[in-house]
Amino acid sequence: MMRKVSYPFSPKSNTYLMPGQFWAIPLGTNKFACGRVIQVSKEDKRGFLAGLMDWVGEYPPTAERIAGTKTLKQGDVHIKTIHETGLEGMILGYRPLEEDGIEPYFFKSQEGFADDCILMKGYQEIRPVTKEEWGKYPTFSTWGYLVIKNLAEEYFM
Repeated sequence: MMRKVSYPFSPKSNTYLMPGQFWAIPLGTNKFACGRVIQVSKEDKRGFLAGLMDWVGEYPPTAERIAGTKTLKQGDVHIKTIHETGLEGMILGYRPLEEDGIEPYFFKSQEGFADDCILMKGYQEIRPVTKEEWGKYPTFSTWGYLVIKNLAEEYFM
C-alpha cells in the first residue's frame, strides 16, 4: 500500500521512503544529477538502497525528466545522504521503478570468495554464491554520505 506523501519533504528516517522516490544532486557545473530510492531497509530505520541515475540536466529531476533512465550504481546509504547531497536535503517526487524496469542489483555479500559469501538482490539474501558466478556481481557496499555525489561528478563532469 502506498503512503500519502506530500512533495518535497525532508525525511528523518526511512518510514516515508518508497522505492521510486528521487532527489536532485546539485553538481559543480550548475547541472543536476538524480538519486533514487531503490529499496528500503527493514533492519535499519535510517538505511536504504540508493541508485545514481543515468541522468543529468540543467534543471532538477522530475518524474517526466527521468523517465526511461537506468541506475549507473547502487549502494546502501544512510538517510543523511539525502540531507548532505540533495537540493535543500529534500525528496522531490516519485516515479514507480517498474515504469523504467529498475530493480535492486544482484550483489555478492563480500569481496573475497568464501563459503559464507551470499548472493543478494538488494538487501535480500538469496543463497550462497558459487565460485563460477562470484566474479559476475558487484560487492554489496555501504556508501558514505557523499559517495553518490562524488560518483555523479565522476560520471557527469
